[in-house]
Amino acid sequence: MSTLPYSKPSAMGGTLIRKVLKQFKEHAFDLPIRKPILIATSGGVDSIVLAHLISKYGRKVIDPRLITLLHFDHQWRPESRTIEKRGVKNLAVSLGVKFKTVKLEPPTGNAEEDARKKRVRFFLAHAGANRKVRYVFTAHHQDDVVETLLWRFMRGEFMENRQGILFNDDPVLRPLLQVSKEELKQYAKAEKLSYFEDPGNSDSVQMRAYLRTILIPEMETRYPSIRKTIARYAAAPQSKLPEVGATLPAESMIYALEQLTSKLKRTQKNEILAALNDADGKLKITLPGGVVLRREKTGFFIEFPRS
Repeated sequence: MSTLPYSKPSAMGGTLIRKVLKQFKEHAFDLPIRKPILIATSGGVDSIVLAHLISKYGRKVIDPRLITLLHFDHQWRPESRTIEKRGVKNLAVSLGVKFKTVKLEPPTGNAEEDARKKRVRFFLAHAGANRKVRYVFTAHHQDDVVETLLWRFMRGEFMENRQGILFNDDPVLRPLLQVSKEELKQYAKAEKLSYFEDPGNSDSVQMRAYLRTILIPEMETRYPSIRKTIARYAAAPQSKLPEVGATLPAESMIYALEQLTSKLKRTQKNEILAALNDADGKLKITLPGGVVLRREKTGFFIEFPRS
């Protein structure tokens, strides 16, 4: 299959595609991909940028004639099956790639988690080494990695799962893990891309949204490089990960706790630091506001007082 001509990328486009290629190279990935792929495209800035970047400037990754933009209608927001679906389809037409839409069954229980599981089942059923479609690209990025690690820490899962989001979770590939949200927005602006904002992403009642919109920006006021620090930690091979607190600064963890409560006493900080430096150390300490921080064998746990 001959390669189609590509436009020269903008400065930001060049930066992003080099980061994507670096990610593939670090995982010893054989490029270009020679079987069809799906790019999961919701209509938000992350997936719109991924679809545009790979389809327009990803000639070393895959021929665009092998690309299909995949849109899901989760049946919980009318915009998903109307303007967002049309937006993704119009993007596919403008890029000269194929388009596919899938209607999922209405969600039950936790809508976001239910929808995620249904998407994963679809990916596994329609892509893989022995299927016509080889991979599904998703638009998880560096900020998602940071949120995920902090979320695991809050849930007491950090000790047993200290890596970030996998690049290769066959058949799912995540090429944007070294790209920040701000870079995605800059690319969208440079390329004049239209996208949709999900209001749920900024609803700080949800814990992930609280991390994204309040806690992490507050941490950056004191530790401007906190996102890059956590992302580097997440990218380290599992066998080379240091003990908890050695790369992810203990001071950052204390600062995060202070944002959830209020300023900690010196004795409280010393107890937390001691527990972080002792792989088997247990901890139970009451923080301001009645918040209890515990450490057991499986990780750290935060207990909030009952209202």
